[in-house]
Amino acid sequence: MASEVDGPDAGTPGDVLWSGRFDGPLHPAIHEFTGSLHFDRRLVRHDLLASLAHARMLRETGILDEEDSDLILSGLSRMLTEVETGRLEVEGPDEDVHSWIERTLVERVGEAGKRLHAARSRNDQTAVALRLYVRERLEDVLAGVAGLQRVLTGQAATHRKTFLPGYTHLQRGQPVSLAHHLLAHVAALRSDAERLKAAHDSAGVSPLGAGALAGSSFPIDPERCTALLGLDRTFANSMHIVGDRDYVLDAAYACALLLVHLSRWADEIVLWSTREFGFIELDDSVSQGSSIMPQKKNPEAAEILRGKSARAIGNVTALLALMKGLPLTFNSDFQEDKERLFDSLDTADWSLAAAIAIARGVVYRTDAMEAALAGGMLTATELADHLVRRGVPFRTAHHQVGEAVRIAEEAGVELWDLELETLRTCCPMARDDVHEVLRPEAAVTAHDSPGGPAPGRVLEQLQTADREVTELERWLDDRPDSPIRRAYLEERLLDEVLA
Repeated sequence: MASEVDGPDAGTPGDVLWSGRFDGPLHPAIHEFTGSLHFDRRLVRHDLLASLAHARMLRETGILDEEDSDLILSGLSRMLTEVETGRLEVEGPDEDVHSWIERTLVERVGEAGKRLHAARSRNDQTAVALRLYVRERLEDVLAGVAGLQRVLTGQAATHRKTFLPGYTHLQRGQPVSLAHHLLAHVAALRSDAERLKAAHDSAGVSPLGAGALAGSSFPIDPERCTALLGLDRTFANSMHIVGDRDYVLDAAYACALLLVHLSRWADEIVLWSTREFGFIELDDSVSQGSSIMPQKKNPEAAEILRGKSARAIGNVTALLALMKGLPLTFNSDFQEDKERLFDSLDTADWSLAAAIAIARGVVYRTDAMEAALAGGMLTATELADHLVRRGVPFRTAHHQVGEAVRIAEEAGVELWDLELETLRTCCPMARDDVHEVLRPEAAVTAHDSPGGPAPGRVLEQLQTADREVTELERWLDDRPDSPIRRAYLEERLLDEVLA
């Protein structure tokens, strides 16, 4: 964070944490420019947890005596309880949330509160609070991913025998089942979940004990802080960890790609709800109208969801540009990572909630999907494969089927409607049963390769998706609360907690 001052009207150097070095107050414009309390106040819970862990470690290592640590720990635990219950608001002239915590603690417990910062810098203090915040918010986003996957897999299970065209270049390509199509979106979300979990792991390093950049001369125990906070591991290099924001970039990128996938799905919702496609109808609860055209029923939520990806992409770009030229170790430029990160996490969370609502509001028009199977010569590849099985080289078969397609188009019929003798004029190796091969349902069933649209393969995909979503839900349910939070929010007596 930037340097601190009590506020624009700060008068004496003694009012600020670093005042000993300075003869005069900070200029009001600089205080306002460098202040971050208005956006980093959302880190208050996480900083209080980290401060509790730090104070507990100071007590256990003998850096703080029992009298002072009792006051500090009880004061911090009361603040945490009041913040979580809404009885304590983060407000005041402080430049950032970290200064607010220290000032509030000193006001409550007196001089003992000034001892909390021993063996700690705001560099590792800021980093640990942000890491805890990122992990918590990523868990929220992952819960949304699991929720959307549940909706889509449920719809897929219902539509295993609903067939429609699959598209390439937005042109009808080959027939698939609606289940297979929906499971493609579930697969994209699976990749998103893996990236979000990787970002969660990336943020799981405790920087407490790194100090400003060079550790501490006190006999600290960083591993103890890591354990108390429920983080995965402790830093390996103090200079690296205070200047590391890879986990911020990891989280922002994972959110951006999630939003890109949601955008592609939302674009499909917009497209399929048009009269031209007519594959779906949207419930009134997820549609909006026009201020001038009374007949309109617009997929505005899906359009806005499609647009949200631009924000997330922009945030990643901004963060990469922020980090690209910074020297080791800590720099006040890092203040600029918060709002971009917060916006990415917020946007991902809100977008998933909207996507779940939209998905639940979709009614699939299976009649329109079935009608779209005609008119696109969707089983031309099946005819080529049929000829290949009869010994025709694929490139030759491709040419022959192209001629058959031209004949069918000129006649205004589908390939499966061509008379056998007509078909054999360009595909002489076609068997008598070729028409059965060319039916869309038969084509879908024939594509029984792994991951394909055949009913058995779709069932496998559904089972895999259900298992993976269940595993993700269990992972989220099993995420432990930090031991230090459990201890201090169960309203035990302090001496019981410290025993």
